[in-house]
Amino acid sequence: MNSSRLRGILQHPAGLAVFLGLILITEGATDSKLSSPSDGQQRWNDWIQQRRSMAASPASSKSSGTCPYTLVEYIGASGVTLTPADIATFPSPPTNVQLVWVIGFVGDATSSATPSGRFLCTSGSFCSGDNLNQNLVSALKAVGNKPKVYAGLGGPSYPQWPTASTSGYANDAAQSLIAYAKLNQLDGYDLSFQQVNDDWVTQWTQIVTLLVAAKIDVNIDPSAASKLSYGKLYSAVAAKVQAVNYLAYMDISIPSSSALAASLSEFQIAGGQEIIFGLNATSTCTSLSRIVDLVCPALRDCTIAAINPTQEFISGILVMDFDTEFGEGDFSVVAAAYQAFIGQCGNVKTC
Repeated sequence: MNSSRLRGILQHPAGLAVFLGLILITEGATDSKLSSPSDGQQRWNDWIQQRRSMAASPASSKSSGTCPYTLVEYIGASGVTLTPADIATFPSPPTNVQLVWVIGFVGDATSSATPSGRFLCTSGSFCSGDNLNQNLVSALKAVGNKPKVYAGLGGPSYPQWPTASTSGYANDAAQSLIAYAKLNQLDGYDLSFQQVNDDWVTQWTQIVTLLVAAKIDVNIDPSAASKLSYGKLYSAVAAKVQAVNYLAYMDISIPSSSALAASLSEFQIAGGQEIIFGLNATSTCTSLSRIVDLVCPALRDCTIAAINPTQEFISGILVMDFDTEFGEGDFSVVAAAYQAFIGQCGNVKTC
């Protein structure tokens, strides 16, 4: 790919990800954590080379289910009591699908006032004191082939971020989160703060940089309401972000593709990143329709080295959440996602 073509790709908006909180995943970056801007260009070059190699292989085909995709599954956020046996009922993903669990939620110990920079488990069924129940975390790691486990930071009930954090907050928070990840078997964090502002952008630009330097993954979860602040954060740390999960189920403008494209205009295709689409398990029929109508047509085709960012920008699906699915005994949204990922969109049944 020549440099002018590359610049053209990088200048396009990510297009129209939707309801399944589609995560913006940096493919090929799982084992490569970045600590300097130059690494972002190297990651992009490596990613393009990977795509070219896959395209050259006759066995590599979107329709044959060999393209790599991601399923992100939130768990524990409702506070419903779960056991390792409950977690074991989750459908194991196809071999081409990376499963990422996100535990809800971890937050600042004094989030209702001036943040302290000390993080602990603030809500949900995984809380065991300040830490996470390690029996449940181990159960998550036993599902599928080497799944990742993140903690969700913030959440819908997390209070408004203050207009000014204390001096040194970013470093204190980063060090707390690094220690927390090591203690609780976490591979990374999912930034799901929803009441955000410019101070949040300033603090988390620094925190994300420090986390990634410590080889801890970071995802960000923009929605229609928070996309401006997340867009500012993304512009500063795009090369470091592992995934962008667009919480499409919070966007009342969907299914308008033009409105969705406008919502995603803050997030450019860069460094090999693509969108992960967010769905809500409490709206099964709508979620199934979103998979068929929006996700399947926009799935990234790994047989093509160059991206058309307005047509092929989805590399995964985020589902909110296991608690609901387990309680209802219905994993049909997850099953449909797996069908889409193995090239069987025609087999996905809508209501």
